[in-house]
Amino acid sequence: MQKLMVFLTLFTTLSCMANTHEVKIFHYNIKELDSLKINLGLRDKQLLEVKKILNEHEFDIISLNEVQYDLPKVPNTDFVTKGQNLQKLKKSLGLNTFISESFNIANTGLKAQTKSDGTYYLKPHSTEARSHADQVNFGTVPGQYSSGALFKYKKIKEVVINDLKWKDFNPNIDLTKFKTVAGQALPNDMQLFDKNFTDVTLDVDGKELHLILLHTVPSFHFGNKFSVNYIRNSDQLKFLEWYLTGSTDFTVNLERIKPLDKNAYYVATGDWNTEYNNTENPGSTVLRRLFHKSQLWLSDIKELSFTNEGGGYMKKPFRLMLDYIAYSPNIEMINGKIIHPSFDRKELGCNTSSITQPPKDYILESYKNGTKTCYVFIHKSYKAFKTASDHYPIWGHFKLK
Repeated sequence: MQKLMVFLTLFTTLSCMANTHEVKIFHYNIKELDSLKINLGLRDKQLLEVKKILNEHEFDIISLNEVQYDLPKVPNTDFVTKGQNLQKLKKSLGLNTFISESFNIANTGLKAQTKSDGTYYLKPHSTEARSHADQVNFGTVPGQYSSGALFKYKKIKEVVINDLKWKDFNPNIDLTKFKTVAGQALPNDMQLFDKNFTDVTLDVDGKELHLILLHTVPSFHFGNKFSVNYIRNSDQLKFLEWYLTGSTDFTVNLERIKPLDKNAYYVATGDWNTEYNNTENPGSTVLRRLFHKSQLWLSDIKELSFTNEGGGYMKKPFRLMLDYIAYSPNIEMINGKIIHPSFDRKELGCNTSSITQPPKDYILESYKNGTKTCYVFIHKSYKAFKTASDHYPIWGHFKLK
């Protein structure tokens, strides 16, 4: 009898330890992760650096933005698979312990035009590719900026919203004020989401966790003074706000879509493409309101709180806070951060005579200062992160109460 009691006590203790209801989430917008790079695997320098970064962190869920959803003959006849890119990434990045996934085609680029031979442009930022891009949902190839996620948990259910008409969500939107970059009117039945909105229900130690995946349209005009991007970004975030909390700043009446139950466990993540502290973008106002109802995985937004960095290695690069994790009030955050490299640097000036042998763990890089080429020693981790993406990953450790 005594041995039985000892066994039961030990079993109960181990069960409690196993069912901690804790989850670690890693989100990463990996710049233009197209089928060409994915097929190369670790022979691609960008993917190799991504794998090194992932190897340094523990996580149970990984959310990825800008993954091309593979389709036959896209971008050309060399490509034959459909919807297999995330599985290819899983293998290349060594994520074989993840047992389930979410990978759905984005609306991005579905109406992109091909060349005369039926193939798509391989360089998305070229003038030719941009002139043939999807004018409503952007993108130069179908499914270009899709989102994917891998989990160590059983997937119970998945809701994917990609065909919701914008006016069904917000009947008051007046699209006649806006035009495409080519000066054309926007379709009256255009979709709210240029990509999609996904709600994946996961079994986390017997509790149902809603993982919300959203990559919004950028709150930037890209040279089009009649751009709809700012208000579209705002309304996409209002949909997120309504879906998570049950309300936004107007009444929503949708027959097929309902917000989460008020007691639901949720974690929402993605590149939401507007800065939290921006005072001009309407989407930023929505973000600040959302984080009064929900919770932000950072305690505050500080000067070094940025997840996006443009340009090269100049002294003051262009940096933005674009990626976020929001979570429900019934979840406790144990830890959370933006994963940055070392930004230590040593300026060498703009004269080649100043170049010397770099110190250990540093490498030589150059950048433009007006018409001059200047030189700098940067930490090798900075180079690695910049090779991997123009975004920095974010990470959170949560406990379901």
